[in-house]
Formats: sequence, structure tokens, C-alpha cells
Amino acid sequence: MTDASGLPTFTLPLTPAAFLRDYWQKKPLFMPGAASGLDEPDADTLAGLALEENVEARIIRGANAGPWELKQGPFEETVFAELGERDWTLLVQSVDHYLTDVSLLLDSFNFLPSWRLEDIMMSYAAKGGSVGPHFDRYDVFLIQAAGSRRWQIGDACDEKTAKLPHPELKLLADMPAREEFVANPGDVLYLPPGVAHHGVAEDSDCITWSVGFRAPDYQMLMAEIAGECLADADSELFTDADRQVPKDPAVLADGDRQQLIRGALDLLNPAAIERAVYRWLSTPRLDGLEFAVDDAHIRQRDPSIALVRHGSVRLILQGNIAWLNGEPHSLTEQQRPLVQLLARQRCYTREALDAVLQPAGSELLHDWIEQGFFAPL
Repeated sequence: MTDASGLPTFTLPLTPAAFLRDYWQKKPLFMPGAASGLDEPDADTLAGLALEENVEARIIRGANAGPWELKQGPFEETVFAELGERDWTLLVQSVDHYLTDVSLLLDSFNFLPSWRLEDIMMSYAAKGGSVGPHFDRYDVFLIQAAGSRRWQIGDACDEKTAKLPHPELKLLADMPAREEFVANPGDVLYLPPGVAHHGVAEDSDCITWSVGFRAPDYQMLMAEIAGECLADADSELFTDADRQVPKDPAVLADGDRQQLIRGALDLLNPAAIERAVYRWLSTPRLDGLEFAVDDAHIRQRDPSIALVRHGSVRLILQGNIAWLNGEPHSLTEQQRPLVQLLARQRCYTREALDAVLQPAGSELLHDWIEQGFFAPL
């Protein structure tokens, strides 16, 4: 069951090594009672977020074979009165970016590298509400916070799997159920990429947290690398001062082709490639610190916390460089122990901070607090 006090937490019912060996990206795992502290946010808070201009929100209506309808936010308040009492779901993306206390759940996933974490999406469903049978291309932990949801698990799918005709929703045309679970508050379902699943709210006020993981697209990464390398490079033109008379002017000679390719590939310098990778992985899904940290609320739920990282902040270490929300910060040896702590987790006790704080680190932390990346409690 959920715990009305304390911050949101999740605990694997087996060792991290066993989970990674037997389940991660291999097969689903249902974990009854594995999460707690999920009593907030409530339905009204999620609905309020869906009204905000910069919040990504959707409403999906439908059941069984359909018809299915998708509406994109931001919404007006009147939309909720028009939805009726069943068969609809509100989805709010990246709730952890806006509500920092929600983001603190991610500290429970330290059995995986932090750069792999993407965000926490939340859904509120009326009775019968669902997003339809589908599959995701990334790992996901589906955490039941309120109400009950019946999950049906199907086969592994890919982009060739048959889907219902719909201009925006990628719903499966057929999903034979291989397993079935009813998730109550505190229950967690892990799904690897590609596994078909269909969740339906058993009652009203059904709230589910969805912890999604980054699965970097190599095409997008290559685009980032190319952009970083081009920004670093001087403009150079092809030259051929030692040109010989061609045997056939209509043919691209081997020497010319090799010189062209070599000249282009020479722009891919290792330092720029490294920067591109760290910049990309440290850039949050959504940019901006416009939602303030509710420090009083977090302090009430856990009085031992002295400092929290804002929910929209990503922090990755590269040697003596800290990449914070896509920007590099050079570190001194005095600052490094502090930043290691800040990058390893999202909330910090006074005792943990005192153990690593030195004058140079205190100055850096003060600057990051002033910029809104961290909040003292």
C-alpha cells in the first residue's frame, strides 16, 4: 500500500544484479507492494498541470475496438466536464520536471545509470479509461499510485506489427493476452521495450506513474555529433593543385572520392564527439525551471533533507567537468567531491553535504542555488 508520509520510493523485490540478469530488457516482472509514498499528486493537481501552456498533456478516449480519440493540451477547464464518467484518460508528460518531490522517486533507480532515466509520466483515468493496446520502444516501470488497473501483457512487437488505422495513435490491431495482473496502490509492473500491454482502469480515480528510460536514437546522436563537430571546425574547401588530366571526365576518380570522404571525416574530431555525447545526455527532455520547488512540502515529508535538485535538472560527470543541463562546468579538486554527491542522487541530508563541502564547493553550490538548479530546504 502507499504510504501517506515520506517521499516516493521503489524497492526491487530481488537483488539489482538478479533483476538486470533475468529481467532487464528480457521479460516483464510484476512487483506487488514495491512502491510507497505515492499519495501525491492527486487528480486535481494533474488536471491543473494540463492547463499550463508549456506542459505536454493528452486526453485519450475510447475502449475495446474503439473508436479512439486523441486530444492534445494545453486544455481549458471546461474540457474535463465534457468527458463523462468513464472510458477516458488524461496523460501528463514529465511531471517530475514540474513537481520536484515527484522526481525524488528516481533516486530509487540507482541500480541503473542516471543518464538512462528519461522522465515520469502520469495518467489519471476514469473507470474503463485506457490508452489502448500498444507497445513502447523503451523500458518502463508502471507504478500504481491510486485505484486499480488491470494489465494484460502480450507478445513482443516491432514496427511491422499490425496496428489499428488511426492518424495519431499506434494501437495494436490484435493483442492476445499472455499474462494478466491487477495492480493496486504500490504495485509495480516492469516492461521491456517492445512488449505489448493494455491497461484498463478498474475504478475511477485511477492514477499510474510511468517511469520511462532514455533509449538514445543513433541517428539523432549522429546529428548531435555532426552539429558539434561543424561548430568546432574551420571552413575548408576541396583543393587539387596536383591535378592530372583525367582519363574520363565523367567519372569520379578513386583518388578524388577518397580525398572528399577523408576531408569530411577529418571534421569528426574526438574532443567534439565527446562534448556532443555529454551535452546531449545531460540535456533534459524539457528545458526550463519555471516551476518552483515546494520546499515546505518536501521538508514535511522528510525533515532530514537539507537540499534538493530541481526536478528538471540533469547532471553528469566527465572527469573534472560537470555537465549540467547541457552546459559544461570545469571543476577543481575541491569541488569534485560535492558534485559527485550532487550527480549521484537528487536529495541530500545536511550530514552528507557537510562531509564533502569545502570553500570552493560551497561557492559553486551557492551559484547553482542562485540559478535555480538546486533548492535549500
